[in-house]
Amino acid sequence: MAKVLLLVALVVFYVNGSYAKVAPDYIVPCKGHTPECLKKTIQEVIPLFVKGVPSLDIDVIDPLKHDYVAVELPGGFKVELFDGTVTGFRKCIVDSVSYNDGEANLDFHCNVTIKGKYKAKGQILVVAINGDGDAKIRIGGAAITSKIKFHDVERDGVIYHEVKSYDIKYKIEDKVTFALTNLFQGNPELSQTVLQFLNENWKQLVDEFGKPIFDKIVEIAYSKIGKFFEKIPKSELFD
Repeated sequence: MAKVLLLVALVVFYVNGSYAKVAPDYIVPCKGHTPECLKKTIQEVIPLFVKGVPSLDIDVIDPLKHDYVAVELPGGFKVELFDGTVTGFRKCIVDSVSYNDGEANLDFHCNVTIKGKYKAKGQILVVAINGDGDAKIRIGGAAITSKIKFHDVERDGVIYHEVKSYDIKYKIEDKVTFALTNLFQGNPELSQTVLQFLNENWKQLVDEFGKPIFDKIVEIAYSKIGKFFEKIPKSELFD
């Protein structure tokens, strides 16, 4: 009788205790990790995951909020973004996915919009700027290629498949448009002229100035993705 009670207790503990399901219900493992299943599953998960996972202490990713980002380029140009939000991740389109031996390769594209307050001072391209106002930057067709390496980590007898490193590359396949108020403090006419120049030369501006901003967005987003893999047992993610 004692053995039966012990067995029942172990079953109850397994079902309701530390082995209770951790992953959200929308996480369904793919058998064999076929590219077709992974692509379909990730595409379905994106609009749900970006809403955040409160039970795992993962904040909302779309809109992605950040209080302050500063970028300073060689030559002295400095821009600061305050109370920033990034939107568009929920509508990202997955192009291809593969997973093999702890390495995932994921290609997708998104239209992203950045909003917030900004301060900028210095010379960018051939234009001197001394601005302080509202910023809205729309990035069309950001094609993103990511390589993510995982490794197994054991904690309290449970195996987790955590992010070890990631490498992200991107290119803009459409266009970037800028809406920046008060590029020259107190001179709306000159501000409008400079804004027009920036929009006409958006590609050169992005090549010179875009990478630090993009890298910061990626850092924030992947910190939340990393937390997900740190908290979900590998057994719930892999069939």
